[in-house]
Amino acid sequence: MRKCLYALITAACVVILAVALVACSPAAPDGPKASSTADGPKASSTAPYLSNTSFSPRTEQAINDFIAACGKDAAAYRQNAYVVSDFDDTTSISDITYQCGTYQLQTMSFALDPDRLRAAISTDVDLNADDNAAWVDDIDAAYRQLYKAYGPFSAAGLDEAAQAKLQQDPQWAEFATKLQLFSLHVEDTLDYATGCKWTLHLFSGMTESEVYDLFKRSCETYAGKETQIATWTSPEGIESKIGVVSCDIVLGVSVTDDVRAMLEAYDANGIDVWICSGSHADGVRAAVDAFGLGDYVDGVIGMTQKLEGGVYVPAYDYETGYAWDNKGGGAWERSEHAIRALPGREGKVVAIENALVPRYGTGPAAGFMDSGGDFNFCTEFDSMKMVICYNLTRKITDGAGLVAVVATYQQDDLHYDFASANAAGDTLYLLQGRDENGKRSLRPSNQTLHFGETQEQLFANEGNEKLLQYLEENGLTTKEAFDRFAVSRDAGDPGNVLKLDYGHLDEYDGYHSHNGIPDEGLSQAA
Repeated sequence: MRKCLYALITAACVVILAVALVACSPAAPDGPKASSTADGPKASSTAPYLSNTSFSPRTEQAINDFIAACGKDAAAYRQNAYVVSDFDDTTSISDITYQCGTYQLQTMSFALDPDRLRAAISTDVDLNADDNAAWVDDIDAAYRQLYKAYGPFSAAGLDEAAQAKLQQDPQWAEFATKLQLFSLHVEDTLDYATGCKWTLHLFSGMTESEVYDLFKRSCETYAGKETQIATWTSPEGIESKIGVVSCDIVLGVSVTDDVRAMLEAYDANGIDVWICSGSHADGVRAAVDAFGLGDYVDGVIGMTQKLEGGVYVPAYDYETGYAWDNKGGGAWERSEHAIRALPGREGKVVAIENALVPRYGTGPAAGFMDSGGDFNFCTEFDSMKMVICYNLTRKITDGAGLVAVVATYQQDDLHYDFASANAAGDTLYLLQGRDENGKRSLRPSNQTLHFGETQEQLFANEGNEKLLQYLEENGLTTKEAFDRFAVSRDAGDPGNVLKLDYGHLDEYDGYHSHNGIPDEGLSQAA
């Protein structure tokens, strides 16, 4: 495990910066709650703050101001303070599910015979639309050939010698390339929720521990590798319905020392840390352990797949899929609350309200995001004091592209810092850059250096610039910006002031529309 690269600063040094900061969260309904770590309340000691990290100076300062306002040395400290972070491309750089999908194909870690694989990849897919039947037929034909020659396969995968032999077979290139592309095809052609949960079907036939082990092996395999792009191509010599296709695959995933240091600082200051991810819950638990975050992360919310007879089937579990408590030392335990949601977009709000708000008596105090899948929970809770958006240069048709514009507007036009944003009743939004090259890192900037590029980038395109200009010229508030531009509008729609496509949601509850007060009944989002 790599050591965290931050220095300890006394609480007194930071309190000077935070004299005017507001209290972090209200008391829980039944009084302050005990810390949810396995070892009981966190120890009282001089609390660490961040220093000399690769966060942008403004982001690092805001993190320290947040800790001063919400941590255990704050005058108004409540033991129910917690933060919620996405995992893929937020806690980590790169996506653990996409990386695991590549690793699963390289090692042939499948627990399904050919008939069951075909059934799994056909679930939730209309075989009469979008060439879906042709894709499924090609994948099925190649898998049957591989299964006959090298199977049966298992969740443990093949050893290195068997992998090397199998990958020389043209049928493997046919199968691997087309299953990778079909996964992307499904995401592009199905509705958001169905596209997200379809990825779970490939883990059918496995137990919880087998999915955990598969993700853990994948994370450990690619954590130390520099970012690279591999091109897979299906062979010309195989008769097929789709024909010859190619796909580029990004290899390499990591958690930076700076993010690890930030999570450690929250933990040391009595602030609980939760992950809420659109990846498989077992996979997120594995990633937390693989990347050495187990001492700082209190629990995990992830996608919940249905179990039958102790193994997963190709169906989502909306009823008995639970959040997971981290008990330490690699031990995990189901929490008492079912999430009853698919944790993406509005589903993350529902999952947090079902699993965390009853536990803490309030909503999260800070959020961490990178995409439109995180937009709702990072804008709808009025308990949010700070949100860090990792800059993947999203367009304004993605919620993170809108957040990037608002973060820039808050910085350059509203001149917000943590104290002034909170005094105005707003969440402080921060845009954090990163470097996707080499072994991946954060950058002390709000701009990102994408893989293979030499020039850093703030926005995706002129659409972000035009939206920022509109906010500046019209003096919009943070609430007005989110409420007006979160819902999808085509460029030609009447009343579209930008004359550009914008927004990514069909409906939006609104900025600070959720108060984080526990309800007796559970919400549910499909």
